[in-house]
Amino acid sequence: MALFAFTTLLGNLFYVDKGLAYLNNKRLPGKKFMTVFHLICAAIVLIGAIAPMNICWDLADITMGGMTLINIPVCLLLGKTALDTLRDYEKQKKEGKNPVFKAKDIGLNLEELDYWK
Repeated sequence: MALFAFTTLLGNLFYVDKGLAYLNNKRLPGKKFMTVFHLICAAIVLIGAIAPMNICWDLADITMGGMTLINIPVCLLLGKTALDTLRDYEKQKKEGKNPVFKAKDIGLNLEELDYWK
């Protein structure tokens, strides 16, 4: 269980580092910022380890609610692109092709994309 908890924490920290790098034009923020950030993360883990369980679950519920408030509008904004992609996939399957995603086939502007070029 300890190994699972430790690797989960490392994995989540890796995700956050990659997210920060993406938000900072593919570079990690400065070393000083990252040191402070990692210390704050360690303090949160320590507090979570000694806090009563009901407080931990309450905080988990609150943060999941916050993520939901962010994700629902984003899903609605990206819904048309997702459906266009699905229709393109189904069209290629009906034609007997091995589906390959090409952004231009669903009207995405290649200059605005980081991926799928």
